[in-house]
Amino acid sequence: MIYIAMATYNGEKFIKQQLDSILNQTYKDWYLYVSDDCSTDNTLTILKEYQSLYPEKIKVISNDIPSKSAENNFFNLILSLDKNCDYVALCDQDDVWLENKLELTFNKMCELENKYGKEKPILVHTDLKVVDENLNVLSNSFFEFQNISPERTLLRNLLIQNNITGCTTMINNSLLNLINSKPKECTMHDWWIGLIACCFGYIGYIKTPTMLYRQHSNNQVGAKDAKSVEFISHKLKNRAIVKENYRKMFVQANLFLDEFKNNLSDEQKEVLNAYLKIPKLNRFGKIRQIIKYKFYKNSFMRTFGQFFTI
Repeated sequence: MIYIAMATYNGEKFIKQQLDSILNQTYKDWYLYVSDDCSTDNTLTILKEYQSLYPEKIKVISNDIPSKSAENNFFNLILSLDKNCDYVALCDQDDVWLENKLELTFNKMCELENKYGKEKPILVHTDLKVVDENLNVLSNSFFEFQNISPERTLLRNLLIQNNITGCTTMINNSLLNLINSKPKECTMHDWWIGLIACCFGYIGYIKTPTMLYRQHSNNQVGAKDAKSVEFISHKLKNRAIVKENYRKMFVQANLFLDEFKNNLSDEQKEVLNAYLKIPKLNRFGKIRQIIKYKFYKNSFMRTFGQFFTI
């Protein structure tokens, strides 16, 4: 069975469409766990209505104390799941799943488990269609829109750039059982889980879009056209935000090393330590370290910008 983990907060405007799209999946062997983070609108009322209609398919948990972020809400939910869960699919509150999302993702998961074994931690994620608030298509490929290279799954790749979109992600039981604690700080929950899969298992992806990724004013992350002038201009104008993101990335890497140092290979430890050394170097030393260990982003412009931002 696939356990769907949905984190919600003040999502009354779109959540019915998301719930209906889950109910309409071609793959039927699923159970939805929803963790509501102290919503102040009608989100919880809507969720409980659906739970009463489909008690055999939906369970709603209302947090007593707000977790204060989407990643904390997701981590708390994942850590609360039974460790015997076969598979876990992550789910946002404001998107719309295409009817074959679970089927396609599960088929890819089974393909990889047949190849590598069920004992191997595996993560599968997919492309998405980017849509506006009214589901009008802005881009048929999130990978292309964000200039993401999902094939970049080496540790040196994932340390500097997350290529995994959490709301499309499915993990197997072996990977679930490696998520034993919530990091004190991380950039996002999907990035942390991706690092675990990268170091101890396998990351697979599907180039077919499996959902509509809705863009609206309340998006916590959202999608932006990485090739646009506006995207580059935004980066240049918001250097403080960019620097804060880099700070979080290094904190995340340091916490990851501390958490898993007894299980990492010598090569993985070397890569992590080399990455963590970068902020302590002067500008020339940073550039040299990035080049030496190939801490490249997936485009020349992003890598070039990294030389002078870290």
